[in-house]
Parts: sequence; C-alpha cells; structure tokens
Amino acid sequence: MEKNLGDGKNAVNALLGKIIQEINFKIGSGWTFEQLLDSIFESLEILIPYDRIGIALVEEEGQSIRLVWVRSRVAVASLRKDYSAKLAGSSLKKIIDTGSPRIINDLEKYQKEHPESNSTQRILKDGIRSSLTCPLRAQNKAVGVVFFSSCRKNTYDETHIEVFSSIADELSIVVEQARLKNYFTEIESREKQFSKVLHDLRSPLSVIQGYLDFAVSEDWYDSLPSRIKEICTILKKNAISMTVLLDEISNIKNFKEVASSLNYKSVHLHEFCMEAASAGKILAMSKDIKLQVSLAEGLPEVVLMDPHRIRRVLDNLFTNAVKFSLRRTHVGFSVWTDSDRLFFSVADQGQGIRKEDLSKLFRDFGTTSTLPSEGERSSGLGLSIAKSILVEHGGDIKAESQFGEGSTFTFWIPLKLP
Repeated sequence: MEKNLGDGKNAVNALLGKIIQEINFKIGSGWTFEQLLDSIFESLEILIPYDRIGIALVEEEGQSIRLVWVRSRVAVASLRKDYSAKLAGSSLKKIIDTGSPRIINDLEKYQKEHPESNSTQRILKDGIRSSLTCPLRAQNKAVGVVFFSSCRKNTYDETHIEVFSSIADELSIVVEQARLKNYFTEIESREKQFSKVLHDLRSPLSVIQGYLDFAVSEDWYDSLPSRIKEICTILKKNAISMTVLLDEISNIKNFKEVASSLNYKSVHLHEFCMEAASAGKILAMSKDIKLQVSLAEGLPEVVLMDPHRIRRVLDNLFTNAVKFSLRRTHVGFSVWTDSDRLFFSVADQGQGIRKEDLSKLFRDFGTTSTLPSEGERSSGLGLSIAKSILVEHGGDIKAESQFGEGSTFTFWIPLKLP
C-alpha cells in the first residue's frame, strides 16, 4: 500500500516537473501571455480539477483588483474578463495580504453567509460551485490571484494547494511578463496621444501669437486702454512660454525629465509674483473668482531660480484652482520665507479632493474622482510636471484638502540669493 502511494506521488512529481519544464521553455521561446495561459489550462487538469481558470491582478496601488484573463469549459456570462472590484473589506484582500490560498467547496452556502459578495453571485450564475483561490507574487510583492473553479461541490483539498505551490513561481513569471507588456503598451499609447496633443496645441498658439504681433504693429493699438494692452502683453508672454514648453517636451522621450537643465537667473521676486498673479486673475475672471494676493513682509528683493519653470508651476496651480472651483468664490496666493526656503501657496474654495485620491495627484496622468466644476478638460499631467520641476530645484510640493471645502497646494524651493 505504502509503495503504491509512493509511486503515485513520484508520478505526480514527474508530471509536475515536465509541466514546469514546458512552461519555462515556452517563456524563453517568447510565447505570449495568452498562449502561455492557454497551454497551462490544457495541461494542469490532470493535477488540479477545474472547469474554469481566471487570473486577476492588483491595480491602483493595491486599491482594486481586475480579472485580466479567463478560460472556461462552460459559458462565461456573468463574471467576465475586465470585471473589477475594490479590495478593501473583501475576502481577496486577506489572501493577498497573508499569501494563504483559500478553498470554498460550497459556493452556494458561502453566498448565503456572505450575501454582499457580488463576485460570488456572478460566478454562481455561471454554474460554478466550488473554488480554489491562490495568491500570485512577483519580486516578493503580491500582484494578484488565480482562481481554479469547478461546477461540482467539494472539489478541492490541500493536495491541490501543494500542486499549485509547485508551479506558483512559473505562473507568477507569466503574469509579471504580461504586466510588463501592458505597462510598456500603455506608455507607448500615452506617448502617441501626447504627440498628438503637442501637434494640436502648436497651431492655435501660432495663430494667437500671430494676431498679437499683428495688433501691436497696428496704429490703433496705441490708443487702446492700458488695461487691454496689459492683457495683450500677458497673453503674448504666456503664448511664448507655452511654445517653449512644447519644444522642451517634444525633445524628450521621458516626460519625467521635463525639469532638467534648469536656467537659474536673478529674479525680482515682487515683480515676478505680481506678474504671475495678474495672469491668474485673468483666468479667474472667467468664473467671477477673486484672486487675493498676500506677499509676506521682508521678502528678499532678488532671488535665484529658473523663472520660466517656477512660473509654469504657478500657472498650473492657478489653472487648477479655477478649473475645480465654483463661480464667485476666492483663490488665495501667498508667498513667504521660512529659514532657508521660499514658499508659494495657492488655496481655493473649490470642491476639494478625497483623502484616498491625494496620493494620485503628482503621478503622470494621475486623475482623481473630483471633476472640473464646469466640464473643463484635465490630462492629469500638470502636477506631475510641477513636481519634477520642483524636485529638480531641490524643493517639493504638497497638497492639503478638505473634501467639499477646498484645497491648498504649497511648494517650496531653496532660498538662493545672488
């Protein structure tokens, strides 16, 4: 009897070894994510019973999980590919955090005990009655889970967990390969989109600059009110600044390098701040928003910084403050020094940002659940560029917000005197 058990275990190990060898060979041969998983689906059934296998990956820095691949011998009608759910409070969170597999041999009973589980409701509609859920890890980090599902109750036991443990590393490599492929595909897509945006922005900027140059050359320009001339000057400076920015971005492959090669100059701080505030006031006028300026006493007359890039940071903060604020509110602009740092702050009375969204603000293309108050567009790139500029200066930026009341963005750079 013992000899038969030993022979059976040896046969299982031999089969596992063969499957692992084949997986590694196919990975090395450049098989795609889908091809590798289809191969695994066809070869594992003799060791782990299933009617369906699904793989879900963690997204949004651990906040949610999405089903990225599913293969089934029965119809997949309810729990389909791309189904997504929040991890917080879910049973999958425990599997990912602890790294311990989970067996549910009676999903109907489990549903009665956990009626809030939407995914269980869906999988039952697809005819599944028991499941084995195992964690996937890559570089010592939980990246997702794999679901083995059966149309029969009481399908799984500890021996199936042991089998999965033997191939977990290879399966994790397959999944990590897919994650990297998706990552680079997304980067390529964003680069193409960004190239289109750059192209689309150049034409209207050229038109604006052309009309402004034409206006200044006309005799009637001198008779315009001084306030109108001031607005034209501000528009011209901003159009030139935007053109320079587009040239910089078009010459780099990595958007994070946008703040490189700083051009430090001696800047008259009061004049610099008031020019930035004037541009902000023009933006605010479109929504009847009042911009209030507060420059601390004792500010140095002249400082060293890259004025174009710091102005870019301020313009972005003013734009966001107006974009996400309601009409007839206030925006505050403050400047002060503390020890060896120069601080700038823009505070609004807008919609505010949810606490869980704050971590997204300074990431490339990071967008939050808070939408512009009047449907304005937001790419999610401005704050990322601002962060890069400030880090290059040796400074930093932070956001404080009370949802429903408003937000304050404060940044600092080292106080350098000529």
